[in-house]
Amino acid sequence: MKNPLRKARSTRRRLLAGVGASGLAAAAAVFGRSTPAQAAKWGCCDLWIVPPNISYSECVSRSSHWVWQCTFGTVGPIYRYQCCEVSIPSGSIVASAARSTCISNCG
Repeated sequence: MKNPLRKARSTRRRLLAGVGASGLAAAAAVFGRSTPAQAAKWGCCDLWIVPPNISYSECVSRSSHWVWQCTFGTVGPIYRYQCCEVSIPSGSIVASAARSTCISNCG
């Protein structure tokens, strides 16, 4: 005698697997293939423009800017990076900046 609970789980798994596969196929048809990100590393900042082309203070003074922080290094000095990018109204990034401060093992 088959276990009804096992049969229900098996049916549900097949249904979800089918939905997942068709969902991925539909997403690929609608959105096409993904392309690799264009950002590049500057320390630990993923910046669109590398090397940075403006100073950090100039970047944060612009009206349309994004800022974030990250930590870089595990052996030896550890740095905290402050990252900034400036965009224009269309969304294109036109400038980037970064600055770092040693926070550990600065020797």
